[in-house]
Amino acid sequence: MTGYELKLWRTGMGWEQERAAEELGVSRRTYQKYETTQPPKAVILATQALSLKALWPEATKNLSMIAALVGH
Repeated sequence: MTGYELKLWRTGMGWEQERAAEELGVSRRTYQKYETTQPPKAVILATQALSLKALWPEATKNLSMIAALVGH
């Protein structure tokens, strides 16, 4: 993930830089630096975890609907 891709991720989540920094546990200034350089591997992994967390309610809803359709 490049800094530009990190920015795309943040905007896709609907977050301002301040929210992204808070979610990642870094200062806003540090987060701004990540958007212009190569973010550390830990930040990349954290973005993946946050994305999964955001998708989880929808995924469980879909799984429940599928289970109902197949009779489980």
